[in-house]
Amino acid sequence: MVGAMAVKEFDKNEVNKLSAREQLGRLNWSVTVRYLVIIVILILTLLGHALGLNYDLRGIFVAVSLGLIYNIACSFVYTNTRYPKVWPYIGIVIDMVVITFIVHYTGGIESVFLPLYFLQIVGSNVHFSRLAGPINFIFGGGIFLLLVFLEFTGKLSHLVQPYTGGVLIYQHQTYVTMLSFAMISFMGISTYRSGYVVRSLSTIEKKLFEVNEELVQTNRAFFVANRRLKEIDEMKTEFISVASHQMRTPLSAIKWVIKMLLDGDMGPLNVEQMDLLGKGYQSNERMILLINDLLNVSRIEEGRFQYRFSRNDLGEIVQRVIEEMQPDIKARGVIFRYQQSMSILPKASIDEQKMHLVVQNLIDNAIKYTPKGGKVEVSLGLDNDQLRFKIADTGAGIPARQQDRIFSKFFRADNVIRMQTEGSGLGLFIVKNIVEGHQGEVTFESKEGVGSTFTFTLPIEGRGPVPGTSFEKFMSSI
Repeated sequence: MVGAMAVKEFDKNEVNKLSAREQLGRLNWSVTVRYLVIIVILILTLLGHALGLNYDLRGIFVAVSLGLIYNIACSFVYTNTRYPKVWPYIGIVIDMVVITFIVHYTGGIESVFLPLYFLQIVGSNVHFSRLAGPINFIFGGGIFLLLVFLEFTGKLSHLVQPYTGGVLIYQHQTYVTMLSFAMISFMGISTYRSGYVVRSLSTIEKKLFEVNEELVQTNRAFFVANRRLKEIDEMKTEFISVASHQMRTPLSAIKWVIKMLLDGDMGPLNVEQMDLLGKGYQSNERMILLINDLLNVSRIEEGRFQYRFSRNDLGEIVQRVIEEMQPDIKARGVIFRYQQSMSILPKASIDEQKMHLVVQNLIDNAIKYTPKGGKVEVSLGLDNDQLRFKIADTGAGIPARQQDRIFSKFFRADNVIRMQTEGSGLGLFIVKNIVEGHQGEVTFESKEGVGSTFTFTLPIEGRGPVPGTSFEKFMSSI
C-alpha cells in the first residue's frame, strides 16, 4: 500500500514537472513572438515615417529598446523551470507601457497601432495564465485612458497625423468618449473570450494529465513486471548453465568407464552383463545429449552462442548426418529417402558445426515420431538465391491448437507425450535460433495423424548472425 502511494506521488511529481516544462515552453514562445512584434513595429514605423506620417522615431526607439532589453533578459531567465514566478507579470506591465508609448508617439487615438492592446491581452492569456488577462485589462485599459485624458487636456503633447485632414480628433469630446468606451469594451470582451478558451484548454489539459498519470502508473507496473521476468529468466538460465556444466563432467566419466567395460578392458563380460551395461551406456548418452541441449539453450539466451562462418557445402553436411544416423534409421524401421539435387549446389556462409546440429535435430525428430513402416523424405535444392532444405514425414503430426508453440523451449505436443517417446522439447528451439542466426527462415506444415513437413532456407551470401537479446528471445518463446 505504501509502495503504491509512493509510486502515485512520484507520478504526480512527474506530471507536475511535465506541466512546468510545458509552461516554460509557452513562455519561451512568447519571447519569440515579442521579438517578431518588435521587428514588425520598427518596420512599420520606419515605413510610416518615410510616407510622411508624423511619428516620433526617437521616442519609438526608446520604447522599443525597453521591450527589447526585457526580452533579452527573458531569454536568460527562461532557461529552466526555476524562474521567478513574478517575472512574467513584470513583462505584462512593461509590454503595456511600451505599447502605450508607441501609440502615443504614433498619434494617440489616431494611431494605427491601437490593435496592439488586443494582441497583448489575448497573447498573455494564452502564454501565461488566467490571471494575466485581467491584469492586462485593468492595467492596460487604465494606462490607455490616462493617455487619452492627458492628450485631451493638453497636458501631454499630441502628434496630429496628416490623414485626419487637420481635424483635431483627439480634442473631439464625443469621438474621444466613444473611442475610449469602445476600446475598453473590446479589451474586456477579448479578456473574457481568450480567458474562456484558456480555461477550456486547461480543463482538457488537466484531464489529459490525469489520463497520462494512469498511463504512467500502468507503464511503471509493466516495466517492473518485465524487469522481474527478465531477472527470473536470467536466474533460470544461469541455473541451467551451472547445473549442466556440473553434470557434464561426471556423465562423461561414467560414459568412458562403461565404454571400457563394454570393450573388455576390465575383463570379459557375459551376455546379461553386456546387455545391462549397453542399456546404461545408451541412457547415459541420452543424458549427455540433454545436457548439451541445455547448454546450447543457455548460450543462446545469454548471447554466447558464437558462430564461426566459412564457405561450406550444405549437401556434404546433410549427407554426413544421414550416414551417422543410419543405425537409428534402421532401428526405427522407417522408410528413409534422401533426394539429392541434380545440380551442383553453391557453397554458403555456414557454421558447419551448428548446421550439423540443425539437420541432426530435424532428422531425429522425423524418425522419432514416425511409426515403423512410415516414410521420411529429405530433399535439398536451390530456391532462387537461397538453399532450401526440406524434410517430410508421415508421423504423429502436431495438433492445430498447439502449432503456435512448436518452437518454444521445452514444448512437446500432447500426442507425442502420450506415445512416451524420448525428447526434451529443446531441439526445434535450437534449430530456429541457429537458422535465424544464419539469417535464414524456418517454416513448417503439419496435420495431426498425417505428418509434418519442416523447411528451412539459407541465403547463399550469408551476412553473419542476427543480434538479439536473451530477454527478447525469452519473451518471444512464451
